[in-house]
Amino acid sequence: MRRTSAWTLVTVILILSLFASACSSGGGTNNSSSSSGKTLTMWTWKVAYTPGFEAAAKLYEEKTGVKVTIETFTPDDTYRQKFKAAANSKNLPDVIHWWATTADSIEGSVEELSDDIGDDVLGKYTGTAMDPILVTQSQVDSWKNDKNATETQKSLKAGQFYGIPLDVGGFFTFYGNKKLIEQAGLSTEPPKTWEEFITMMETIKSKTSTPGLVLGAKLPDLWENWAGSALSIMLNGPQGYVDLLERKAKMSDPANLAVVKATEMLSDKDLLMPGVLSTDIDGADQAFAAGKAAFDLGGSFTMATLLAMGMNPDDIITFPVPPIKGSKIDSWTTDPFTLTMMSANKDSKNKETALDFIKFITTDPDAAIAFANAAYTIPAVKLGDRANDLEPNLKAISQSFATEPGPYSKALPAINAYRVTNKEWEVYEQSIQSMWEKKMNAEEVAKKFDSTMESLKASGS
Repeated sequence: MRRTSAWTLVTVILILSLFASACSSGGGTNNSSSSSGKTLTMWTWKVAYTPGFEAAAKLYEEKTGVKVTIETFTPDDTYRQKFKAAANSKNLPDVIHWWATTADSIEGSVEELSDDIGDDVLGKYTGTAMDPILVTQSQVDSWKNDKNATETQKSLKAGQFYGIPLDVGGFFTFYGNKKLIEQAGLSTEPPKTWEEFITMMETIKSKTSTPGLVLGAKLPDLWENWAGSALSIMLNGPQGYVDLLERKAKMSDPANLAVVKATEMLSDKDLLMPGVLSTDIDGADQAFAAGKAAFDLGGSFTMATLLAMGMNPDDIITFPVPPIKGSKIDSWTTDPFTLTMMSANKDSKNKETALDFIKFITTDPDAAIAFANAAYTIPAVKLGDRANDLEPNLKAISQSFATEPGPYSKALPAINAYRVTNKEWEVYEQSIQSMWEKKMNAEEVAKKFDSTMESLKASGS
């Protein structure tokens, strides 16, 4: 009888302990299931990425039994406010999707990862993927002496990081409407040269009455940032563009003038969508999605936007900026930059599982491919031969990314140092807009650049 009572007592204790475990909250939120880690909660602000997160989460559940529930809050400002409120009330999810950056006011709420994530993981990402995430000594020194730096910034140390890279992207990408291209009787193969591209747009306009190109030309510097610099670097090599940036060459030099003339073809042949100079980036994407232009200038990230606007990926072709005929570099590659990162709530009761999930989605090839194809973005992990499993347009974009430092990276230090500070570039960008309005020609644009440059040099600016 005593033995039976003893076993009954043990059974009751076990039941009560299991019940208590099942009722305990996890993830620092009221929505998490249990501290057993069987459910993780995650937040994002990118609607277009949600299908990708769901695809990767499904694989993770199949592998581990852990379910990941995903909530999306949009637009950007709403998401930031939601995060701030939840951080203040210690009610954040287990996993946070965030912009790839440092000192963005999340460091006090997410796990610092330098002790948790080693080279075995970091070595799986593309070469520059950690650059915007990793705290550098120069940043630390800058914040130390900056009276406007936040307390969070002043607390950071070199080598720290609070997220790991999820996806990468780049500019210099044209999107084409397959239906319009085929309607014009053309091949949907990407053009090999700038001149071929111009001819394609001319034919499409002639056959379908649809303008050739739309872009966010309301932003004066967009053309140079997303296309013009690529044309110049391919034509003359990185050093040729650097010489122009460092004021060692003139825009009117024949090699540089050729780039301005290539840009002039767009307006000279009436290929730009009417109203393009009052069109911003979102407006350009909307116009392209609505069939108001045959091509759209964007970046790798534009694909997700176009699909969210209702386009079918099978109706789109993508290709990098094509070179001017006779260029020193016959195809464009660019070093991708990190777009977003994954972080773990430092107060999560499922922190180990959260860390495991963010490593899984960012480094497991199957998870990365599943996420990428459903979210239409390029994973930050090195895919190798698995890049062949990317959706065709994503594969085409990824092939334009340099695996080693490419021609753009060779010019990048000079671009960062001079293109904003040397005001002749601001004049040039405005002149390009005037040229597209047919108020200036290519020679006049180049002459104005040169005269502005000489004047600024003479004044010591």
